Amino acid sequence: MTQLPEFLCNFIDGAYLEIKGDTQDAFIVEMTSLDDPELALRSEISANQWVRTPHRYFIRWRIRVFDQPSHRLLLQHDYDNGGRRVYISMESSALGDTLAWLPAVEQFGERWNCRVVCSTFFNGLFKDQYPGIEFVEPGETVEDVYAHYRLGWFYQDDGECDYARNVQDFRRQPIGQSAYDILGLDYTETRPRLKPVALPRPLEKPYVCIGFHATAQAKYWNNPKGWEEVIRFLRYKGYRVVLLSHEGKEHMGNKVPKDVKCLPKGSLDTVINYLNHARLFIGIGSGLSWLSWATGCRTCLISGFSYPYTEMQECLRIFPRGEVCSGCFNRYRLDQGDWNWCPDHKNTSRMFECTRQISGRQVIEAISPFL
Repeated sequence: MTQLPEFLCNFIDGAYLEIKGDTQDAFIVEMTSLDDPELALRSEISANQWVRTPHRYFIRWRIRVFDQPSHRLLLQHDYDNGGRRVYISMESSALGDTLAWLPAVEQFGERWNCRVVCSTFFNGLFKDQYPGIEFVEPGETVEDVYAHYRLGWFYQDDGECDYARNVQDFRRQPIGQSAYDILGLDYTETRPRLKPVALPRPLEKPYVCIGFHATAQAKYWNNPKGWEEVIRFLRYKGYRVVLLSHEGKEHMGNKVPKDVKCLPKGSLDTVINYLNHARLFIGIGSGLSWLSWATGCRTCLISGFSYPYTEMQECLRIFPRGEVCSGCFNRYRLDQGDWNWCPDHKNTSRMFECTRQISGRQVIEAISPFL
């Protein structure tokens, strides 16, 4: 071999090595974790071929290329993102996921002193609060990238966790931890910084906000008298009740009780302003509960659909008592095409029993000390 071929390497969706040239020689490519020597991959390729690791989350790889048959070292590149552009894209468009994951993006940039580029579906909430992050729109082309990590919950075709993209089974840990795992960070629940909203207090009298609607019936509070009892209690205590759900007073057969002020569908600025001045927010497993938590509003979250470890821990978490089926969100893959998804008891008398068994009294007892 008289002239070395060109070696191209990056860490976009895994460690990647491409060989370009006219030579007919074969090469050995070794990729080894700098932090776990037992994690090592070895491939034999020729010029104008490439190889990529199956692991797509953060690993500090060492890439080495040897010629054959002499096994002479031709290239060694150790992962070093310091000062380089690293693209982190949020593959989920859910507001809750975005709020839970955004702090991990900032911490990654600070940990490695790299130039982070990030895409979310809610850039306007964060752009001015994170000057160290370059925000781009989802799908936008990002040039000159050294590494790329995708934040999300990734499944295999059989509905099980894709461990090439997720370090651990995301259903058995807090939602926020998924992003920290993918980025190789230690998890600590952290509120994101939201842009300030310069709007006056929306109501003079004290009020409580609620999030009534969700994207699946299993997420609703399916006790037919639950909300009515809680709203009656709040009104007795002198509070107005404001519905923040953009679906309005009725959605998919779910009707909001009377004596509730319905906030017209509008910008998140208006919603945030209501939360900033609310005495309390009561919601279910939806993005509004995450938004309430992010603003610092005291949040009461009602859910049997998910186990209590799933959502934010700094909240009043209402979970069914006794021997009741629960936590299907953490045990199965949600079928988003089936509104009445209830994997264990659909079309039986036990359908949605997890939240049907949560009483209005249970919620009232939890919120009473804060009113």
